Amino acid sequence: MIKLENITKDYKVADTLVHALKGISISFRQSEFVSILGPSGCGKTTLLNIIGGLDHYTTGDLYIDEISTKQYSDREWDTYRNHRVGFVFQSYNLIPHQTVLENVELALSIAGYKKDERIAKAKRALDRVGLSDQYYKKPNQLSGGQCQRVAIARALVNDPEILLADEPTGALDTETSVQIMDLIKDISKETLVIMVTHNPELAEKYSTRIIKLLDGEVIADSNPFNFNSQIKTQSKQKNVSKKSKLSIWQTFRLSARNLYSKFKRSLLVCFAGAIGIIGVTSVLAVSTGIQNYITNMQNDMLAGNPVTITETTLDINALMGTMSSFTLGESVTANIEDGYINVDGVIEYLASRAEQMDSLMITNNIGQDFINYLNNMPSEYRAAINYEFGLYLYNNLYTNVSFTNKEQNDMVSLATIQQIYTSILEQTEFSGYSSLITSLDNVFNQLPNNQEYVLSQYDIIAQASGKGYPSAANEIAIVVNKEHALSDIMLAQLGYYTQDEFLNIISKASEMPEYNPSLDKTKFSYEELLGKSFTWYPNNTIFTSNPLNPANPFTYSGYADSAWEDGIELTITAIMVQKEGLNYTTLDTGIYYTQELTQQILEKNLNSEIVQHLITNEEDSFTSTNYGGIDMGITYKYSYYYNGTDYADQTGYVGTTSMMSAIMGSAGGNSSTPNYYTITLRELGGVNMPNSISLYSTDFEQKDLLLNYLDEWNNSDLLTIGNKTLTAEQREDITYTDSLSVIMTMISGLVSMVTTALVAFTALSLIVSTVMIAIITYVSVIERIKEIGVIRSLGGRKKDVSRLFIAESSIIGLFSGLIGITISLLITLLINGLANMTISTLTIPIVVIMLAISIGLTLISGLVPARLAAKKDPVVALRSE
Repeated sequence: MIKLENITKDYKVADTLVHALKGISISFRQSEFVSILGPSGCGKTTLLNIIGGLDHYTTGDLYIDEISTKQYSDREWDTYRNHRVGFVFQSYNLIPHQTVLENVELALSIAGYKKDERIAKAKRALDRVGLSDQYYKKPNQLSGGQCQRVAIARALVNDPEILLADEPTGALDTETSVQIMDLIKDISKETLVIMVTHNPELAEKYSTRIIKLLDGEVIADSNPFNFNSQIKTQSKQKNVSKKSKLSIWQTFRLSARNLYSKFKRSLLVCFAGAIGIIGVTSVLAVSTGIQNYITNMQNDMLAGNPVTITETTLDINALMGTMSSFTLGESVTANIEDGYINVDGVIEYLASRAEQMDSLMITNNIGQDFINYLNNMPSEYRAAINYEFGLYLYNNLYTNVSFTNKEQNDMVSLATIQQIYTSILEQTEFSGYSSLITSLDNVFNQLPNNQEYVLSQYDIIAQASGKGYPSAANEIAIVVNKEHALSDIMLAQLGYYTQDEFLNIISKASEMPEYNPSLDKTKFSYEELLGKSFTWYPNNTIFTSNPLNPANPFTYSGYADSAWEDGIELTITAIMVQKEGLNYTTLDTGIYYTQELTQQILEKNLNSEIVQHLITNEEDSFTSTNYGGIDMGITYKYSYYYNGTDYADQTGYVGTTSMMSAIMGSAGGNSSTPNYYTITLRELGGVNMPNSISLYSTDFEQKDLLLNYLDEWNNSDLLTIGNKTLTAEQREDITYTDSLSVIMTMISGLVSMVTTALVAFTALSLIVSTVMIAIITYVSVIERIKEIGVIRSLGGRKKDVSRLFIAESSIIGLFSGLIGITISLLITLLINGLANMTISTLTIPIVVIMLAISIGLTLISGLVPARLAAKKDPVVALRSE
């Protein structure tokens, strides 16, 4: 039951206070048709809005079922409007982007009805007003009378106790007005109907009670009702504990329908919002692709770039820190003086850099304790270990070679083969480069100690009968390159070519008339390669002491003697090639032997006479050369035949020349400059501690375990190795080299820096998009202001209105993100297609993050407009056009 007691309503217009209602006191029956008459501006609509809870009185009180509304909260007013009041407006106030059925359903959605029940009640309400065939039409497809019927159906759908009609026939023709009034008259039989009208004839014809207002006061009431005397008998109980709330789904549905009704504009807004997403996503995709490429390359390069520990190494971390500590000429630039030319301190610079480089060189004393520590490393921390002792095997390895003008093949050392072919080249136009042969000779190397690890990178394409991967001291393997090829120089050094075949290669390269196509040998069969054998002889067999000749303390035998018996015959048991798809692997092209052979070589050579000579004399190496016509060092005799001449008793020198020495000695064809050949104690097998250790990993997780294990040697206070415990003082620090990580860290850092700069730059467009969406959302608030009033009149909360526009912003953000990601994906495919490789990768985390950013930014941009929409006065909103 409704009772107004001394209600006043004041409005402030500019500096003037307008008294719209002045002490109105009225009580209403449970069901009656009340018409409120009066001229414009007398307060009729204001009174109607106060009864409906859309507007609030200034003083007085409004009682609902004997309960004062002075302490009503916004939530209670919303519930009151939704469950107890229905509004019928002169201009219908239907939401244009919803169907007839959806407009009627809206009040039920706010009331919390389930979908099936909601649809059924809405259809019954439409059937009641004669619109059973108009459910799915839009308001713009209906006549004025039909629109008003929809408005009445919407007002009645939630079974209100009060129907408030503000000029319900003001916009209708006479015939339609009569139909609407008959309908309202019928409704008043069971519901309180309060109608505001200017038409006294309609009021007289249909109303059961007429209240006249003038200047905000009641001047007449044709059928007054005494609330106090009849309240007990006429009070109708209604469950007012229900709450009104627009569901999240309905909020998004309303917003989506509104955006769809302006499809082209919404699409343009989404595209504009997607620009920033496209920029940032594309940058992140390229950055991720490059980082993935770097990571994959690192994983691939791990095999070819192991962590190494050498006797002498460069402190790379310290080097990086001193790269810019001294700049040439920096002392000069600060002292420029007119009339003078400064002296640039190049000597000072070079001296400073030399001191710095000396300080960066580190010597590792690799001892047995450290070797034991590495051998005790858990197997899961490394894939393989390779201990290298710096052995030079060319002096000790002999094989059969067919030389010109010889009746039978010679059993000659690889060092002698090199010397013979070098001498032959000196007789050709390639004489200036003859010494280069001896600098390209390191083709015999030791295999890592893990067969499974090596075979994960290499396929065995041929193997000796009953053999395979080398597993014994007398077994070796050939590794060919990806093209299944070996260099002609290497094959010549190993004795696969006859002298005639090697010379024919030279003749062909120099276009000499001696070239014979029939001697061309561009391929070797597997059987030819596997059929070759080499014999290793110890130092005491191949070196003869000359105690009476200090200048030539030892003589070397370049040709094997058939009487020698202590050799190890090495047979080739496998030919291996790098697996398809791998770019970096552990082994280079060459011949590989086992660690068992290394141990036998060290055992036989450690106590050899030539090794002991160096140790006794505290020398580290022999240097051999011809200086001023005098042979010095370790020499040997060899002979060869070329171009009709037999060059007998040539002098050869034991050892190797550096690449620089070879170039300097033969640059410009000048072969008169003497070459210096050096053979070290280590190369002779005179040191039983490795000078280089290579530690291989299969992936970076394993590598991290490996590096942590190595760090423990330097950092732990106590280390237990087998039965032995070492304190920190008993251990010397070991510096390892991880050049791959240093290089890749620099590259990754550079990529990250560039990515950050590009993301920051492209993020500006995100800010612009956010501001633009905020403006568009505010425009939407202005466009939908009447819809705001309708939702509030139906019991929608301020929060529901706010959510409506936040939902709209979220939908724009979602579709902006989807458009941006779709276009970014196309850009990614285009970039990868043009580059013919994957350098741009759009990952799921990037997609999720960018969608979240897109939605998040649009949510932020919609907060202010949504807040402004929630604050809109529903009375003002309903009056707007």
